[in-house]
Amino acid sequence: MRILLIVAVCFSLGAAAQTPPRKAVMGIVPKPVSNGILVDSVVASTTSAALGLQKGDILTNVNGAAISSTDTYSKAVAGIRTGDKVTVQYIRNNKTLSANANAVMRPYEKSDIADVQYDWVKFRNGYLRAITRKPKGKTGLPAILLIPGYGCGSVENYMSSYNGKILTEWLKAGYAVVTIEKSGLGDSYNCVPCSEVDLATDIESFDAGYNYMEQLPFVDKSRLYIWGHSMGGIIAPEIAKRHQPKGVMVFGTTFRPWSEFLLEMHRIQKPLLEKQTYLQTEDFMRTIQKIYYEFFILKKTREELLKNPQYKDLVVSELGYKEGSNDMWGRHWAFWPQIDSLNLAQSWEKISCPVLILHGAADYESCSIVEPQLITRTVNEGHPGNATMEVIPELDHFMMKSKNWEEARDNFNTQQYAKGNFNYAIAEATVNWLKSH
Repeated sequence: MRILLIVAVCFSLGAAAQTPPRKAVMGIVPKPVSNGILVDSVVASTTSAALGLQKGDILTNVNGAAISSTDTYSKAVAGIRTGDKVTVQYIRNNKTLSANANAVMRPYEKSDIADVQYDWVKFRNGYLRAITRKPKGKTGLPAILLIPGYGCGSVENYMSSYNGKILTEWLKAGYAVVTIEKSGLGDSYNCVPCSEVDLATDIESFDAGYNYMEQLPFVDKSRLYIWGHSMGGIIAPEIAKRHQPKGVMVFGTTFRPWSEFLLEMHRIQKPLLEKQTYLQTEDFMRTIQKIYYEFFILKKTREELLKNPQYKDLVVSELGYKEGSNDMWGRHWAFWPQIDSLNLAQSWEKISCPVLILHGAADYESCSIVEPQLITRTVNEGHPGNATMEVIPELDHFMMKSKNWEEARDNFNTQQYAKGNFNYAIAEATVNWLKSH
């Protein structure tokens, strides 16, 4: 599908008058240097172009915030919205210069095969951005709520990656697809940043997304589905048990407590990704399992664990501890003990609708075949025949076509998921299952 970036927006909930302007597009490709951020390129018709920035400039300050890394740059521009005044300082030809301009709006997405609807969903004291894509001009549609993995990536970027690939196949098959931002991402307004919220907030966000999907005038409310990928497969049953949709699909997810699953994942990934010997991996495992027990089960903080000399190095390298930071694996540290505390057997047992559980044979992230088997058996124990499990050959965690774990690792490192290496077998499996229900 060819995506055209032109303005096309509607607000079906009538909230446009009360909601804020759209986020701005900055439009540079930044690279870190010792004294700021190197402007590697500037995109036309963006805020950076309006500021007159050029390739080779070194950006040192944005709206009074010193820029010393890509992280400080991202934080400085994160809240800039259309029409805001932007002032920058930069170095060009060894001279320090300044410029100011009004921020330029990020273009809206439009598709050749889909109507693209932008909306606001009220969330706590602010708004979340929802983007719904549906077959052009169609009504009475079945709809899918897409719940992605744990990362803090905006739904605005989906169409350029694997989410967009599977989403497009659902559109072609006649399904509307609802996506909603996690807290603080994209256009979201007056929401806590994604990196600072916990799992409960993510669940609440997607619950709001499901409620929003139910209100859409062009959907068939008797045919609403949930898709959960990776960590989204943990959130999916939490949403489904509140709403009892027509069906649930999950891929590359887990069932056992997080602290238990992590141990198995390390045994696979340490040799595969870090080239550790299996003897080195076993030595690592003997210590990390103690740390995980105290962190996840005994609920000790990372600061408390750091005081143990035996744990100190691993608390820094594996739990991501950095003084003054709540970050752990890209989310707030509290996110992970909450996942471990979920009783997913109870959640899956409460779901009475059909469930499709998919596993990729080349998935080294959700590496254990035990996880989908346990989900399948738990659902069928409470509701015989409701769960269907399918293992897809040459499918990795990022929906790429990879022969095995080693090729999946290499494909991820070269970002083949953004270069068309999509394994359409996963889309075919979901569409066939949807059509059968």
